[in-house]
Amino acid sequence: MKQKTLIVNADDCNLTSQVTEAILKSHENGIVTSTTFLINLPMGIGVVRELLARKKLGIGLHLNVTLGKPVARPSLVKSLLQKDGRFKKKDQYSMKKLPPVAEIAEEFKAQLQKFVATFERLPTHVDVHHHMHDSRPFLEALALIAKKHKLPIRWTRLLTEPEIRREHKELKTTDHFYGNLDPHTFWTEEVLRHLLFTLPEGTSEIMCHPGWVDDELCAISSLTIPREREYQLFSLKELRRYIDHLGIKLTHFGCLR
Repeated sequence: MKQKTLIVNADDCNLTSQVTEAILKSHENGIVTSTTFLINLPMGIGVVRELLARKKLGIGLHLNVTLGKPVARPSLVKSLLQKDGRFKKKDQYSMKKLPPVAEIAEEFKAQLQKFVATFERLPTHVDVHHHMHDSRPFLEALALIAKKHKLPIRWTRLLTEPEIRREHKELKTTDHFYGNLDPHTFWTEEVLRHLLFTLPEGTSEIMCHPGWVDDELCAISSLTIPREREYQLFSLKELRRYIDHLGIKLTHFGCLR
């Protein structure tokens, strides 16, 4: 029987200090094996050192064009920005007039360069905040840097389309992906245990958002209380024992490289 391999990725590292701390605790005490870092946001003192000290934690890059300021020169990414120079919010991107791939790629390249300069290594993988790579131009820009640097990406529904899958057959991703972006829902222990019990063979990613809520988080994210619920769940030591019992191998995206 083929091995069942599971990546449990906590999104939004560096969104706030309390989100980052909750992710680290979920890794230390529970089943989180991977996280993705928002490199364009301000960084607290010591946050990079704290992450690198966790040798078994995969650290990916959470490419971001929906919150904060760009890393690239603003003149090169005009279509991504509001008048105040900050990124457009997710719902401000019109499906009728999406940004050109070249501008998205310019920002993605700048964020990757900053990640490498900060962590002194490539990320374990790349994905996009708010799952924007479910839209074709963002996937095309993501594919450019992923192929160039041989980085795995997070699964997107676009890769289920035969034409796109053929076009991007070089891209490495998991066989299966589980998670959603609804700010009002969250993983429960019952649902998670059922998924683990029925997990298919091959590689799977579970996306989660552990965090602690404070005023800073409430000011920038619609996903609040569910983060605390998911912190409580994904930091459970009992779940690690359950995963071991089921013969599932916990890992991070480094296994795809």
